[in-house]
Amino acid sequence: MNKIPYEERVKTYTNALIAYGDRKQMVKCLEELAECQQAICKIILGGENFDHLAEEIADATIVLEQMRLLFNINDRVSQYMDFKVQRLDELLKK
Repeated sequence: MNKIPYEERVKTYTNALIAYGDRKQMVKCLEELAECQQAICKIILGGENFDHLAEEIADATIVLEQMRLLFNINDRVSQYMDFKVQRLDELLKK
């Protein structure tokens, strides 16, 4: 559970988008996703640095949340997540 309420995080995300610009934050998102991918690959190859993975997941989540705001798709993302989790649950029950 996050200690900083979502509403406060949204203010910070909005300020980051304003300060750095939409394009730079989109590039930052791609960079953070790549770093998360790298951390997962390192674990697969035997380097169990879960603290590093947790940090990279946090970074990726922060920029993904900014993208949800930037493109005004927060509700759509939530709907897709619900649908896909439900579908996964149904697949697992088969």
